[in-house]
Amino acid sequence: MQTMVSIPGIHCASCAAMIKDVSADFPQVKNVTIDIGTKNVTMEHNDEFDLSAWTKEIESLGDTYKVQPSSA
Repeated sequence: MQTMVSIPGIHCASCAAMIKDVSADFPQVKNVTIDIGTKNVTMEHNDEFDLSAWTKEIESLGDTYKVQPSSA
């Protein structure tokens, strides 16, 4: 499966690295691609992936990391 979300607070490679690091804690996530320019995060994952738990972890990184549906 694939899920794409937007995180408007992404502005640099360090932001992307933090998101990838958090995503690595979710064994259901197989791959994460982050486009800093569009602020989109694309994840390949299996059916057991808990998007709400992932969202909670990402948003705990700081106020600028608000996960939103992607418009792409």
